[in-house]
Amino acid sequence: MVTGGAGFIGSHLVEALLKRGLSVRCLVRDPAAPKWLRGLDVELVKGDIDKPESLKGIFGDVDYVFHAAGVTKAADAGTYYRVNAEGTKNLALAAVKGGGRLKKFVLVSSQAASGPSLEGRPRKEDDPPAPVTDYGRSKLEGERNALALKDEIPLVIVRPPSVYGPRDRDVYTFFKLVKRGIRTTFREERLISMCYVDDLVEGVLLAGFGETESGEAFFIADPVPYGWDYMGEAIAEAFGVQAMRVVVPVSVLSVVAALSEAAGALTGRPALLNRQKMAEIRQRYWVLDVGKAGRRLGFAASRDFRTGARLTAQWYRSQGWL
Repeated sequence: MVTGGAGFIGSHLVEALLKRGLSVRCLVRDPAAPKWLRGLDVELVKGDIDKPESLKGIFGDVDYVFHAAGVTKAADAGTYYRVNAEGTKNLALAAVKGGGRLKKFVLVSSQAASGPSLEGRPRKEDDPPAPVTDYGRSKLEGERNALALKDEIPLVIVRPPSVYGPRDRDVYTFFKLVKRGIRTTFREERLISMCYVDDLVEGVLLAGFGETESGEAFFIADPVPYGWDYMGEAIAEAFGVQAMRVVVPVSVLSVVAALSEAAGALTGRPALLNRQKMAEIRQRYWVLDVGKAGRRLGFAASRDFRTGARLTAQWYRSQGWL
């Protein structure tokens, strides 16, 4: 069972499961609009993690649950908690009640649940969480809701950083800007962990099918953190363009974020850049220590950002996105 299978990360996960010869059931709100699941040999089941009654009777023959559904941007804070926190609770409870043969419940959470890394020291899984946005706090609450059931279902949590690759529409904005000849950066050093989507999927599968203790969490990411200058240069190289380096003051970006948020409120569409996002951007370091995933799961990222950027740029071009 995969939730969020029609989305960016979930669809890649579904494809990887199918390649392993597994039968895959996807929980979707509208089976008539499967998005990235179109044409795949999967069973589509109508349901909504917001609605517990829609989850009854769908887990009886399920061995593994991969919960990748969630919202990364919303017009109001309540949506984050309703979907990421309460939705996770609803799904986990339904799995407990109806999943008698369940071998593993895999929760795809986020680095945002842990928070930024202090003074550049890579954050470890057992560091006290310190999320800085409602998104991060809602993901943390979702983790805690699932952990409350770790003695009833085998549970593992995967926390990725910013994920990019084919089908992504968030980091895509950065790619689009560089393709147009502008690569933004900041005055002071800022380092972030990244993860190419295929590497994340591999980490999720290792966590799902490997031997883990119920309630364990793992960071899955490229072990090398990257600065904005490096990433901009790598994307420009992937597109074969000369991109002008533009230093953006955080104060200016904050004004843009406020205006974008106001415009989003008028249109009813959540803005990619808003005041919540600025709370993350103000942090200089979002760096993860992936040593535990290497030791316990045997995970090793196979693509650095330069390689991943090239593959992602090729896909955007092939699809006519850029």
